[in-house]
Amino acid sequence: MQIAALYDIHGNVPAMEAALHACRAAGPSAVVIGGDIAAGPMPSDTLDILMALGAWAVPIQGPTDRAIVEAYDLRSAGKTKELAACDPVVAWAAKEITGRHRDFLANLPAFVVLPADGLGDVRFCRADVDPKAGIQEQVDAPGLAERFDGVRERVVVVGGSHRASSRTAGGRRFVDPGSVGLPSEDLPGAYWALFGDEVELQRTEYNVKAATRRIARSGMPGARAYASSFASPQ
Repeated sequence: MQIAALYDIHGNVPAMEAALHACRAAGPSAVVIGGDIAAGPMPSDTLDILMALGAWAVPIQGPTDRAIVEAYDLRSAGKTKELAACDPVVAWAAKEITGRHRDFLANLPAFVVLPADGLGDVRFCRADVDPKAGIQEQVDAPGLAERFDGVRERVVVVGGSHRASSRTAGGRRFVDPGSVGLPSEDLPGAYWALFGDEVELQRTEYNVKAATRRIARSGMPGARAYASSFASPQ
């Protein structure tokens, strides 16, 4: 089967919609949504779109997804002091989502393994999640090969760098599809990847200026800085 991977959407609905449109045109059997989904300017809309995709979408949990759940629970418990210590974007996103969204994020797995034509079983996970225990932690990218020693799959898809890459280390191929919503690339766009007989890194263009205006009106803390970070080439 052919699999698409959309990582690091970060609440950027225009970028997500563009990537999904391009993804559907490619015709994959499944699309992995690779974590760090909702921490951004349109958290509720992002989750509504994702949840409406049904079984075709296979989401995993990223660090900011778990952080939103924790902030939501702090807000619900009236723990204002602890909530004030949270990242402002995370705390704001937790205020914007519903209990249904919260439960969806809370129950996402740390990784999934799916078979791809030609590549065999592919592990879709995060560079910032322990591959064996599912524990989220900060990880140095150069240590990936050592940390995945003993994992059966020879192709591992990670996220978190926001920059598309494909490299071999320790006998494994490590792929970062880049970021859909907040890329750190030379050109603006929504970055994602296809997995089938080979790995195909993708960039989908969309109306970045219109997205910037929409994001600026979102009410998210630092919305203008967020928008300018992906609207301008690095």
